[in-house]
Amino acid sequence: MRFGVCCSAAEAPLIASAGYDYIELAVAADLRPDDSDADWAPIYRQLEAMPLRPEAFNSFVRTGKIVGPDADLERLTRYVFTALNRAKLVGGEVIVFGSGGARNIPADWPLAEANTQLGRFLTICAEASAKTGVKVVIEPLCRAECNIINLVSEGASLARLYNVWNLADTYHMEAESEPLQAIIDSADCLAHVHTADTGRYAPATGEYDHTAMFKALAAAGYDTRLSIECGWQNHFSEQIGPALSHLKRCYTEAQG
Repeated sequence: MRFGVCCSAAEAPLIASAGYDYIELAVAADLRPDDSDADWAPIYRQLEAMPLRPEAFNSFVRTGKIVGPDADLERLTRYVFTALNRAKLVGGEVIVFGSGGARNIPADWPLAEANTQLGRFLTICAEASAKTGVKVVIEPLCRAECNIINLVSEGASLARLYNVWNLADTYHMEAESEPLQAIIDSADCLAHVHTADTGRYAPATGEYDHTAMFKALAAAGYDTRLSIECGWQNHFSEQIGPALSHLKRCYTEAQG
């Protein structure tokens, strides 16, 4: 298993020195799909100079809407293809489609139309993935953050339907009381994992059973990449080392 952290590019040296394998950055902030290539060039040079490769990106669509009356399919198409092309250029392999604000269904908007719009967006993602090799993974979000695609099982169904991939985030699974069996059941389309401790704190600071999580991942045949996505409570530099040690220990325990 390769271990990474969702954080900023400025923190890459710190997590590299702590022993992580990769960094997970943000599409909106670091790939800037709405910007021209010339405007993005200085950021590209910064990403190339990092001590870790950005193998994954989250924060896919920060501005604009995917669902609702303000959705702009033409802009989304340009945005998605630019994002995946730039991700590939810097070594990215996965883009996480969480984007709760962009996909949240507005009040009084028909559910059927929302599902149609979501399907169109995922179709664009599948086309861009086929051309670049960068996987787009659906991130199921708890109901407190989004009103559509709340369970790993729901994300898996859409991933299979539209030829994209799925993600399991243990924080959202715990918030929705979704069992770890959902990870095993979605093994065929699982391509990325996020984790934290209970309450979205740093691993090793709470009671979440990461050994059980790794057992479920092993049962699913997943041994690729796992990112910590949590709130560090202003203790980032102090907690990143113990968090990695904790996850590696639980991973070893899960192997038997």
